[in-house]
Amino acid sequence: RDLHSFPTRRSSDLSLFERALKRAFDLVVATAGLILLAPLLVAVAIAIKLESRGPVLFWQKRHGYNNTTINVAKFRSMSVCEQEPSFVQAKPNDSRVTRVGRVLRRTNIDELPQLFNVLKGDMSIVGPRPHATAHNAMFEGRILPFSRRHNIKPGITGWAQINGHRGETNTLEKMQRRVEHDLYYIDNWSFLLDIKIVLLTLFSKRAYVNAY
Repeated sequence: RDLHSFPTRRSSDLSLFERALKRAFDLVVATAGLILLAPLLVAVAIAIKLESRGPVLFWQKRHGYNNTTINVAKFRSMSVCEQEPSFVQAKPNDSRVTRVGRVLRRTNIDELPQLFNVLKGDMSIVGPRPHATAHNAMFEGRILPFSRRHNIKPGITGWAQINGHRGETNTLEKMQRRVEHDLYYIDNWSFLLDIKIVLLTLFSKRAYVNAY
């Protein structure tokens, strides 16, 4: 197998103060987001139910902090709810994606239920995107140190996503680029970097590349 490794620059996890600051930011943003976006969340739920049968929310097992398994919430954007080990990433013009789901995915609205994951403490507003457990298994032995992605809580958005490395990672090279950006974020974390990533997620076109 081809093994790819990346240099490590940060010698330890976030300090107690840094973790507290990041958690406070998560709680403020997630709470404000759920309150301000409540009408949109209700409208999306109604649209999903009107278009196709099935649950409004889709729960998927993914890897979180310290490689623990967490249940991540998303608005259901497909006509089917695939679970492990049959999970297959969405592709361009994927026939499983509903009409409402296509809009949700292109605008990142399908990720908004993860604000509840943030309140629960499973996720952060900013961090490496959590992968499906089966997806992790495909690459963790081929990219070293892949597991370092889990040295911090996964996020709703991240450094890789705002730099165009979101969507399908069906090749080793695509996953390499994502992991490189995730590790850069971990090694260079700051409160201002989190704010920058949130702003770019909202206003940068690159954050929506490969959204399908």
